[in-house]
Amino acid sequence: MTSTTRSLRWRLGTGDAAGLEHVEVKIADSGIAAEAVVIAGAGETAHGARWRIVVDPDWTCTRSLHLTRLGGPTVALRHDGYGAWSDGEGKPRKDFAGLADCLIEGSPFGITQILKRLGAKALKTQSLDVVAVTLPGLEPTRATLKFEPLEAGCRWRLTRGDTAIEIAVDDGGFVTTYGETATRIGAIAAA
Repeated sequence: MTSTTRSLRWRLGTGDAAGLEHVEVKIADSGIAAEAVVIAGAGETAHGARWRIVVDPDWTCTRSLHLTRLGGPTVALRHDGYGAWSDGEGKPRKDFAGLADCLIEGSPFGITQILKRLGAKALKTQSLDVVAVTLPGLEPTRATLKFEPLEAGCRWRLTRGDTAIEIAVDDGGFVTTYGETATRIGAIAAA
């Protein structure tokens, strides 16, 4: 079995609300696991969190998400690989039936996972529904995302509702910029 580990770090936000997200991604024949620590916000929105997302090999669908706000609640979601979601207690989440992707709002990793799953389809405008979890609120909802390619394979306009941002990825498909919300810093470490 072969595996690769990548360390990714993004600066989140600006000014007093600026924060960091550090992600360790392990890509193996059995699947992809990403673990992260987030420190962000200011005042009443200040928060720390840790999360783990597991994705099928070849980035085909999210299998699980476990997100904990430090000192606060936890959200756990599981996907059976066929379109059914359940919560951490095994109760079905029928409101997410048929969805393949899960992301933490504001985290560039979820966008990376979606673009890698879409592959060549991302070269044309795509709209899809995903499970989106907010930070610091930890509220999972169904969200519609629209990806419009701006530069083949490296830049897109991402629209959710009335909000549109530009995202860019590196040669490996990992997000480098996520609107004005996140900018990757430092070099990618590979092992």
